[in-house]
Amino acid sequence: MRVQSVDRAVAILREFSVDESLLGVTQLSERLDLHKSTVHRLLASLVQRGLVERDPRSRKHRLGIGLMELGHTAANSRKLLEIAQPYVRYLADKVEEVTYLAVRDKDEMLNLLQVPGPQLVQSVSWLGRGPLHCTATGKTFLAHMSEDELKAVLERGLSPLTEKTITDPSDLRRELERVREQRFATSFEEHQEGINALAAPITKPETDVVIAAVCAVGPTYRFTRDRAMSFADVVKSIAREISQQLGTLPKEVLDLYG
Repeated sequence: MRVQSVDRAVAILREFSVDESLLGVTQLSERLDLHKSTVHRLLASLVQRGLVERDPRSRKHRLGIGLMELGHTAANSRKLLEIAQPYVRYLADKVEEVTYLAVRDKDEMLNLLQVPGPQLVQSVSWLGRGPLHCTATGKTFLAHMSEDELKAVLERGLSPLTEKTITDPSDLRRELERVREQRFATSFEEHQEGINALAAPITKPETDVVIAAVCAVGPTYRFTRDRAMSFADVVKSIAREISQQLGTLPKEVLDLYG
C-alpha cells in the first residue's frame, strides 16, 4: 500500500539536481502541483531528519547531509551480499539445494540473497519474508535474542503453519536452547509441508551478535532429515567464514543488522 505523504516527500527530494541545488517552496509547489502548505510541512519534516537543509540567506532548501550518510550506508550494505554470495553459492553446490542469506526485520526474517541448487527443476523463489518461530533462519535469531525480546515475541503468539509447527512457548524455548548449543537450527516441515531447512548464524566479527543467517532448503523427499543433518558442519563452517569476512565492513553498516 502506497503512502501519499511518503510519495510526496520522495518527489520533493527528486526535484533537486546538480543544476538546481536550491529550490524554494513556491517552485516545488508549482512543479509538483501541491499546495504550498503541504510542501512547507513536508520540507519541515525532511529538515528535522537531516535529509534537507534550509539556506538561511535565500530561505530556499537543498539536499541535506543525511542523504549522503544514507547513500554511504546503502553502498556499503551491498557489500554484505557481495561478501556472502560466493559462500552461499558454494553451499548450494555442496548441498545441491537452494541456499540463501537472511536477516531479521523486527518479528520476521527477510531473505536477501538466494542461490538455486543444481537439482532445482523449476523456478522457486525463497526471497521474501517469513515468521521467526518456525523457520530455520528465524530460530537462529530467536535463539540469540535478549530475554525481553524473546518474551515479547512469545507473548504475541506462535501461529501454526503446519501440524509440526512449535506453538507452545516452553517447547520453543527448549528448541532454542538446542540451537544455541549446536550453533545451527532446523525446520522440518514446520514452516511448509514437504520442506526441510537447516541454518546457521552469521555474527558480527569478534562478537556473538547474530546479524544474519545462511540456510539450505529442500524438499523432504530429497533433503531428508538425515541428509540435512549431515550438512550441519558445512553450513556452520560457511556461516563462520562469512562472519570473519564481515570484518572488512564499516561498523555503521554492521549496526544496521543488529
